[in-house]
Amino acid sequence: MDKDVPQVVVCPGCEREVPNGSIYCPHCCGEDGREGAIKRGGYIGGIFGLMVGGLVAAVWSSIIGPDRTTWGVTLGVVVACVTTGMIWGMVWQRGK
Repeated sequence: MDKDVPQVVVCPGCEREVPNGSIYCPHCCGEDGREGAIKRGGYIGGIFGLMVGGLVAAVWSSIIGPDRTTWGVTLGVVVACVTTGMIWGMVWQRGK
């Protein structure tokens, strides 16, 4: 009966063979597993959010004029985009 159980399975993410019964794929998630993958997703999402937030803040300040732009609103936009990017990155990586 044990001979019918495959020793390796194919990871749906990277399509490499992993041992049957593994909790995570060592090729996709690394040695630190799912928690490390979620942290990396948050980091990448935060970097993406920083770029988007900087772009949105630059466009917004150029539209209304640099003399009317305040640091509070500009920084708030960037921080909101970074936070949103981190959350999206972690949620996306968790769903993989």
